[in-house]
Amino acid sequence: MADEDVEVTEAAAGRNGAAPEPAEPVDAAKNGQPAADPQPPGGAETGAEPDKATKDADPDKAAKDPDKEAKDPDPDAAGETRPGGRRGWRAVAALGAATVVLGGFGVWATLHASSLRSAAAAQNTALTDGPATAAVRREISAAVNTIFSYNYADTAATRRAAQSVLTGPAVHEYNTLFALVTKNAPTEKLVVATRVTNSGVELLSGGRARVLVFANQQDTKAGTSQTSYAGAMFAVTALRQGGRWKIEHIDTFSG
Repeated sequence: MADEDVEVTEAAAGRNGAAPEPAEPVDAAKNGQPAADPQPPGGAETGAEPDKATKDADPDKAAKDPDKEAKDPDPDAAGETRPGGRRGWRAVAALGAATVVLGGFGVWATLHASSLRSAAAAQNTALTDGPATAAVRREISAAVNTIFSYNYADTAATRRAAQSVLTGPAVHEYNTLFALVTKNAPTEKLVVATRVTNSGVELLSGGRARVLVFANQQDTKAGTSQTSYAGAMFAVTALRQGGRWKIEHIDTFSG
């Protein structure tokens, strides 16, 4: 009978246009059935794994993730951990320091060389004392003409004259050379005339001078018309002794 009353009531509500009231839950305990476990809100099951966002937010896992550390390196530490980073900067610094040192040395060398040239120029009066330079040229040219001119008929006269314009090592050098002239000139009947065509004083300092000499020699064989000419260039070291310039050494540039 109770069921019939319910059906009559639902039918009457349908005819009146009203929504039916929800039926009360049947107590399962009254019917002898066990009660079902209540479900948590949202349909989540008990013991389910936490969602992905919660898992990623785990601080311990983020701190231990080596891939993330490799992808996000510290920019300040990159210069220290990069192979050769420090060595490259040290090499650049060393090259820069070497450039500064070499540049300073070049400046010093230039100034030092200029100072030496200035000092040498101050001591070399050939550049400033015209009359003294002219006297050296004149006397040395006359001495060269004397010692290198001879006549096969009287070589002794040339040798005596040469002793008055030679000094120091030049005396022995000349006597050794002129011994060959004394031996061969009478046989070949040579007459040699030497004339200095040009000369220049390279150095004049006090009583010492160095002179570059250009000379021509004319060799004539007596009794014939055979004449030959030859040029010579040599340097003479001269000393001023007894008020005149004398030849101390003859450099023929022969090594």
